[in-house]
Amino acid sequence: MRTTYRPNINRRKSRKLILSGALTALILIVIVFGDFSFGIIDKPIMYIIRPFFGIKNVFGPWWQNLRIEFYEKKSLQEENEILREKIIEMETKIIRSEILEKENVILKNAFSAEEKQNFLLASIIFRPSITPYDIFIIDSGSDNGVKEGMQVSAFGNVLLGYVADLFSDTSKIKLISSFGEETNVILESSGVPAIAIGRGGENFEIMLPRAIKADVGERIITLGKQPMLIGIVEKIEHQEADPFQKLIFRLPVNIQYLSHVFLLSR
Repeated sequence: MRTTYRPNINRRKSRKLILSGALTALILIVIVFGDFSFGIIDKPIMYIIRPFFGIKNVFGPWWQNLRIEFYEKKSLQEENEILREKIIEMETKIIRSEILEKENVILKNAFSAEEKQNFLLASIIFRPSITPYDIFIIDSGSDNGVKEGMQVSAFGNVLLGYVADLFSDTSKIKLISSFGEETNVILESSGVPAIAIGRGGENFEIMLPRAIKADVGERIITLGKQPMLIGIVEKIEHQEADPFQKLIFRLPVNIQYLSHVFLLSR
């Protein structure tokens, strides 16, 4: 019977090839990407790796340039992110400045003898997140002529809410955007009446038949002789098979930026 040892020979060759490949790869990585003193390397090892020195000269600069490009790109991304945050901060400050400027003008007008009789002026002393959302506290109460149910507005022409609870020197104001609150309104351009339903967090929605024309940017105002703004349509949603459309909007004033409100003394 004849015996052959070819499989063992093949396995040995495969192991040698794998070891040689791994050793070669390791040497290449160390030479190209590493940086160490050749003075501490033994002569036999130096003899083995000397032919690979030329590779370092070729790939070394490429690797360094790649690293520099990567870190520069990362640095630029970080700088862009910082700039974006600064732009947002500046835009927020501009919006707040515009609101305060407008409020100051109205406050000056508010102290004229003619207008003093139409409303009471109060300062906001607590607001979200110190208070629950859609609730804030003012520094005027029954001792100052405030009555329960009084309408509360910003600038005298933006309806915010009403006096929900009354105390001697403070009052709790509930926003009309509180969840489930309903306010009779009309679409300013078309005069179509509707009911704005509060969805919390200063948000509203209105449900209308799809046959009624409504556009983003439509102003929503209250009914009455002196209509007040409560929002501007930001989004319209509807399903293909749904006969209704949903108008989504929010209060046009950020409560966080207001310092004073007006209470209508009807």
